[in-house]
Amino acid sequence: MAETDPTAAVVVVGDEVLSGRIEDSNSLYLCRRLTDLGVTVRRVAVVPDDVPAIAAEVAAVAPRFTHVLTSGGVGPTHDDVTMEGVAKGLARPLVRHPEATAVIRKFYGPHMADAALRMADLPEGAELVTSEHIRFPVIRIDNVWVFPGSPHLLQAKFEAVKGHFESTPFAGGVLRVDASEPEIAGFLSQVQARFDGVAIGSYPQEPGVPVRLLLTARGKDAEAVAACLAALKEGLGEKLVGEGPP
Repeated sequence: MAETDPTAAVVVVGDEVLSGRIEDSNSLYLCRRLTDLGVTVRRVAVVPDDVPAIAAEVAAVAPRFTHVLTSGGVGPTHDDVTMEGVAKGLARPLVRHPEATAVIRKFYGPHMADAALRMADLPEGAELVTSEHIRFPVIRIDNVWVFPGSPHLLQAKFEAVKGHFESTPFAGGVLRVDASEPEIAGFLSQVQARFDGVAIGSYPQEPGVPVRLLLTARGKDAEAVAACLAALKEGLGEKLVGEGPP
């Protein structure tokens, strides 16, 4: 049975992200899709291609969150060290996985370079999660899911295994407000105190758009979210100019 209020951490691995050479779209995608599936993302971290750094992050987040998803650093080259970092973070040896070896040999054929088998070196106890929609399985070690860094591959693999993350969906709403944050900050605090199971967000808009502020309410209890939105509408009065995006 799926957990009703699961949490997640996303760990992006890559020197190229930290140097600004590559724009990270993977964490944005994962955060959006996990939220769509009812998972609350609590942490996003970007770490270098460095085994101790990866290990430290995995060791810190794996016990704290329902799911940990990594992206990047899973190829056959010297700088692909995510598997080693995950193994160290979970205090497990890195071993040659027989099933992963067979998959790699089948894909590359008889003329395969020996370096390809480096991708079969996985943390002990790793599970290969397969799907008819992907050529290579997704690697899972307990609650840690290891995804590639290439966005199109990551997205294909995530969609193939998304059922493992599905939970009670969020309910929510958006209010368009003609006010500045200081004008309504006290009121928002009062409403938030009444609905502690609902997350109220306040987002000032860029100059030139038709509305100055967007307010959001989100939670797992649809009735509580509806009551919270009703309280916001009542208290905002003429400052409320509509619902939904500007």
